[in-house]
Amino acid sequence: MRGKAFVLALLSGFGLAQGSLTLYTSEVLADVNALVQAFQRQNPGVEVRVFRSGTGEVVAKLRAELEAGNPQPDLLWFANEDFLKELAARGLLRRVPPTTPGYPAQHAPGGGLYYEVRLLYNALGVNRNRVARAPATWQDLLRPEYRGLVAMPDPNFSGAALATLGTLSARYGLGFFERLKANGLQVEQSNPVLQQKLARGEYGVALTTDFGLRQEVAKGAPLEVVYPRDGAILVPTPVAVPTWSKNPELAVRFLRFLLSPEGQRIFAERGYYPVMPDAPRPKGAPEGVVGLRARFADAATLERFNALFGLRR
Repeated sequence: MRGKAFVLALLSGFGLAQGSLTLYTSEVLADVNALVQAFQRQNPGVEVRVFRSGTGEVVAKLRAELEAGNPQPDLLWFANEDFLKELAARGLLRRVPPTTPGYPAQHAPGGGLYYEVRLLYNALGVNRNRVARAPATWQDLLRPEYRGLVAMPDPNFSGAALATLGTLSARYGLGFFERLKANGLQVEQSNPVLQQKLARGEYGVALTTDFGLRQEVAKGAPLEVVYPRDGAILVPTPVAVPTWSKNPELAVRFLRFLLSPEGQRIFAERGYYPVMPDAPRPKGAPEGVVGLRARFADAATLERFNALFGLRR
């Protein structure tokens, strides 16, 4: 599978083994590894297996396993809230009581069936060496000065890009992307690939994830994170424990670790806004962001986007 990474993290430590956990995720592997290693330090002897790919491929893999009657993950974490709603409607998600003091209830819209563990925004990344004036809104990207300089990830692969497509199409119509295409919009496979090309100056502006841009800035890239005045896109990337989990207690323990002060600190260090209100925000991030609740593109919108850009489906 294109862009797929299958990682087996056999985490050993002193003391008795406490079981194993399989996580299916679309999150950046280095960030997942940092969290898994910290979790292991608190839970010596735990074995954690991670399947990581783009949201589209993670969901496709899980659908195939469900159809075969042999789903594998103990924990789900990817940018497709609609698929989690589908699983919830089928009675396939375990309800986890909210036991983390101070957790904002609005970030658990599934009523305990899934939880946001940090906040991810789609924003604009700007290479200051390629662009003299940063766009201030999404519609600024239509200006002639950005012709041939703008790119976004593939919504067939990236759940965050699927949210960008759905949210901006709902607000401005699919014609917005037709005009962007006429202005030279390019499509790359994933956010990390796009962010690296932006950092190298192959593009001047990218519609991409804020945390990834901050990670590139930390490496010395000449990038700026711009939260559009008309609203950065708050992308749901919830964590859920399925009913078929072979080790639900360990899965719930990992979820609660993500919401703990240690887990929230790691998120902030890696460029994410933590979900807990008392956690520190990431370095260089503004105190507040004007956010739009994401709306994922439906099949018809995605099909039209694919036809417009000549993408496979």
